[in-house]
Amino acid sequence: MRAISFAIAGNNRLGARLFAALHDMGHEVVPLSYSSGPLTEMAAQLGASVPTPDSGPQRVEWRIDCGDAAPETACAATHIMTFRASAPTLPPVTSTLAWQWHGPRGDVDVATTACAFDSQRCGADMVAQIDAEAEAMLVDIVSQLGRDVLTTDALASRPVAEAAPGSVVLDLHRLSGWHATNETGREIVLEPSLPEMISRRALETPSAIALRDANGDVNYRTFVAASMKLALDIAAMLPVQSPDDRTPQVVAVRLPKSRLLYAAILGAIGAGAAYAPLDPSFPAERVRQIVEQSRATCLITDDDFDASALDGLNIRIIRLRSLNVADVNIGVTAWPVSRLPDRASRCAITIFTSGSTGVPKGVMLTHRNIVHFCHSYRDYIGLDASSRALQFCTVAFDVSLLDIFPTFLAGAMLVIPTEAQRHALDDLSALIEREAVTHAFLPPALLGVMPDAQWPALRHLLTGGDVCFPETIARWSQGREFHNIFGPAECTVFVTVARLKAGDSNRMIGRPLANVRCYVLTETGEPALTGEAGELCVAGAGVADGYLHRPDLTERSFVPNPFADPDGQWPSAHDELLYRTGDIVQWDEHGALHFVGRRDAQVKIRGFRVELGEIESAALATGQFGQCACVVDDRKRIRGFVARPLAASVTGDTLRDLLVARLPDYMVPYEIVVLDALPATNNGKIDRNALGRIPAQRARTEDDTEQAPLTETETNLRALWARLLDLEPFEIGRDDSFFNLGGHSLLVSRLMLAVKKEFGGNAPLARFMERPTIGALASLLSNDDVNKGERIPQRVFDDMVLPDDIRPVDGLRPIADGARAILLTGANGFLGTFIAAELIAQTSATIHCMVRAASQKEGEARLAQALQANGLGTLAGHPRLKVVLGDLAKPRLGVSPDTWRTLAHDIDAIYHNGAHVNHVYDYPYLYDANVGATLELLRLACEFRNKSMHFVSTLSAASAVNADGHVLEEGPARNAPAFVNNGYNVTKWVAEHLVWEAAERGVDATILRPGNITGVSSTGLCQPTRNRILLLVKGSLQLGAAPAGDTDFDFTPVDFLARAMVRCTTDPQRELRVFHLQNPQPLTWEDYLGALARCGYSLALEEPADWRNRLTSIDETNALFDVVAFYLDDSQEDIGDMARIAHRQSAQALARLGLAYPRKDDALLMHHFGYLIESGFLPEPGGGSTRRTEPKVGKSAKSDRAGKSDEKETASVA
Repeated sequence: MRAISFAIAGNNRLGARLFAALHDMGHEVVPLSYSSGPLTEMAAQLGASVPTPDSGPQRVEWRIDCGDAAPETACAATHIMTFRASAPTLPPVTSTLAWQWHGPRGDVDVATTACAFDSQRCGADMVAQIDAEAEAMLVDIVSQLGRDVLTTDALASRPVAEAAPGSVVLDLHRLSGWHATNETGREIVLEPSLPEMISRRALETPSAIALRDANGDVNYRTFVAASMKLALDIAAMLPVQSPDDRTPQVVAVRLPKSRLLYAAILGAIGAGAAYAPLDPSFPAERVRQIVEQSRATCLITDDDFDASALDGLNIRIIRLRSLNVADVNIGVTAWPVSRLPDRASRCAITIFTSGSTGVPKGVMLTHRNIVHFCHSYRDYIGLDASSRALQFCTVAFDVSLLDIFPTFLAGAMLVIPTEAQRHALDDLSALIEREAVTHAFLPPALLGVMPDAQWPALRHLLTGGDVCFPETIARWSQGREFHNIFGPAECTVFVTVARLKAGDSNRMIGRPLANVRCYVLTETGEPALTGEAGELCVAGAGVADGYLHRPDLTERSFVPNPFADPDGQWPSAHDELLYRTGDIVQWDEHGALHFVGRRDAQVKIRGFRVELGEIESAALATGQFGQCACVVDDRKRIRGFVARPLAASVTGDTLRDLLVARLPDYMVPYEIVVLDALPATNNGKIDRNALGRIPAQRARTEDDTEQAPLTETETNLRALWARLLDLEPFEIGRDDSFFNLGGHSLLVSRLMLAVKKEFGGNAPLARFMERPTIGALASLLSNDDVNKGERIPQRVFDDMVLPDDIRPVDGLRPIADGARAILLTGANGFLGTFIAAELIAQTSATIHCMVRAASQKEGEARLAQALQANGLGTLAGHPRLKVVLGDLAKPRLGVSPDTWRTLAHDIDAIYHNGAHVNHVYDYPYLYDANVGATLELLRLACEFRNKSMHFVSTLSAASAVNADGHVLEEGPARNAPAFVNNGYNVTKWVAEHLVWEAAERGVDATILRPGNITGVSSTGLCQPTRNRILLLVKGSLQLGAAPAGDTDFDFTPVDFLARAMVRCTTDPQRELRVFHLQNPQPLTWEDYLGALARCGYSLALEEPADWRNRLTSIDETNALFDVVAFYLDDSQEDIGDMARIAHRQSAQALARLGLAYPRKDDALLMHHFGYLIESGFLPEPGGGSTRRTEPKVGKSAKSDRAGKSDEKETASVA
């Protein structure tokens, strides 16, 4: 195939895909853009030159156009080919896709295809499908051009393409933002202002009851007349303002719930001012803050308000004591606001919400916002003149607008409870029933504790503002419509609503209201696919004017709508602004939105990002309690609070036990406290601040009857733990996990050092990690001969069972003639980069590298940086290296449903190298990334088509041992690993069982067990700070001594290891399922240190027990500190003599494939130590030789395994 030069015009996702595809085919490709975007980013990643504004014309054979905008860079192209997608209707149901050549007589179809969309609901799904089809078509066209099967002479003879009658060329950018659920456009005739809207209703039914409070009824004539009178009085007090000055003049209202409050609200708005509500319960400081922030000119209040709170402010106080209707005729008198030009777009209400800095910010809602909402909500909920609406919420909460103004628009009656009734649930329930309330909004927290009631007249019950518990939905959806509303004050009360019934997801927030558009955008600003999480951004009639006197915040949150269609071609896409809500949501396949969490509500626990809502959902899913809320205290402990038990025997401890089996260790609450009811704020949301103030309930005392008294050792250990963890001793129980209490890897080092100093004896780290409690540790200190594996929890053995549904597809075998697409996990780790390099070198497959990152750009940058750091920079941006965003610790690897489907369809082989490598953390902590991910990958290997599964384990996890103590080249045994039983190795052991069982069921699977992974053969390049052996070397140099030992020492260069792994797994004659990949060439630990001495270092060799005694004096400045707990162990269960590990079968297979093990000679060792010195990891040598001190009487230095291999220490998490 001949090489062709191309230029791509279209700085979009399709342009980026085409650039990569043509580059992958070996052609010369340049972008016709210099602005930042998907095309130029892809070009930069692939190492192509990106033009500048000063660049001259790009001279190429073919220009490929796939964007609407004109190219930024001039191009002298012999031929031009353009991609077009057209459809007979908008939005499209089917589309005709065409690549067209610009011939001398006009555009000629080069290739066409019909595209029937899999999804006819989500535009982002449609565009993803179009992009894939367009790329496949172009690759086929270019392949024909390169082989001269297709020529321009042949194209010139084709007829000129003609558009199908009535077809429309698709704007793919706007299509990506389209969603069927957003087709909410409806023509609504709006009154120019809110007071004029209410006056119109009052004139129609002046005698109808407008509101009923504790003092009786007020009809519409009286209510509007009194409001009008007050509006005239307020208008006379307002400073004179130019008609062109649109700065809101704010009137604050602070009154208890009564007829006076609602007249004051309408009077302030009718005066032409913006009304700012103040709840009477607000502290003086909050009142002053809002008055200052709003620059209010008047405050309407009652005689109870202490005006000294506003001393020094220029504000007029109006004490309202009664309704005054004198000299007002509602049919003649005009509202002052009606004299303002463009009053519909002026601010009518400013609702103050809490800012992230603690300073309140005022949301400016216009008359048009509110009037439109009133009409839209009235029509949705079915309000009419016979309706009776409860006004429960404080008016300082934006949802109060839902109760008040739509009710007045409908000519219905507003039922106003007293403050006493609002807080006495029985009285409130009686009021609802007595007044025959038909419509009510009640917050989830209140509904959760409200006594059961019938409320026969209540047809519509609304809730929102917080997640509603499933039990609440089931209770209150019976016999009525139950609506879950969702949305911020910045979008006028709410933007979406879902009708819920028993069994529905409590995370469903439904569909948008009329003339509201919801966009779900990823972190890169692209519309999310179905099921993909992204930020909810809102456009349409409800979007506010911004924040009062805060242009900085307004500009940050109210942004131009990139999907607006000023030409009106697309329905419902004319909005100019988007409001970024900060809420993370996702579309479901039926077009409903589901709440995922808050962008700013994630917390970090032990290095993991945790969504508290996920813990709450898991707790509710157990069916133990009807309500749950979680908070994090100042010690980074998750505390759970529950209420409404659903069975007589449930307790906080029983729930916690269930969560231990369902959640990662770091997500299990430290304690679960049972309350009679969850506290609520005035707005009806769960009061998490109040929960945080509840004292810890998990405290244990010496006379706790549920526990046997602690032994003296346990008591002393508890005191030590308390000091390390900053806890009170009584907060620590005998069986509490060190990690559940807040422990982490650095604290483990401090703990084991302190144990060695204060208690002496031996407490093997691996045995402690099997059960990290003070009870287990005390037992180890008194008896360190506990059999290996004796303390391994039953859960570990349960996790070895492969689910029955993971089975290969019947009758289908993996591709035998070489994989075309490979998934590699851990690709950006040390070993992973070399595996990627060998897969590129030894196969023709595309390598899909799973990388954990926030965005595609970041993921590609992380992979490129890893390749560069490991001396493989020439592979950065290689066309056959593709990044897949994922997270091994998450369900389904953290990929979107669409990505999962693509992988299931396209991948032929999986190389599972990724893991969370940490020899200190326990099994539950590492389960998700190491065992859970293996399960998910085995599931993927058996979905749609069968795939090969190559699992990178570790020799330390090998468990099949013969009678002579030799580790066999066989699958995993039921007994514990032969060497270290720490959390990491146990996860690898369990994962081996899962892979082995899958192989027994017919999955083409191998287990690859490397030993001590060292640097590159030719350069010594490695990652020393992540290698435990090298930390031992450096720390020993800092101590001036190293442990003696003459056992065989493994030394396997990473490049050889990766080459061997790929060669033996791609071998068409492969018969082995297990490969032991250590380097059997001779080298002892003392030979290794001798080579170090020849570099000029002086180091004493000591009896290991003496050397270990030195460790008790080290601190954080010594390189050994982070791993010191491992070396304090007298028994040292690590791999010692490599001769114990069988490798004959693997060696024979490698020899047949032409691979010879690297000799552990001076050349290899000098490269190794040279890099450690050059990189600055080791200090400059000062001369000298290795000295050996005579071992003291006791355990032989030869029998003590000092030279410990590091296995896969440098493999990082994907």
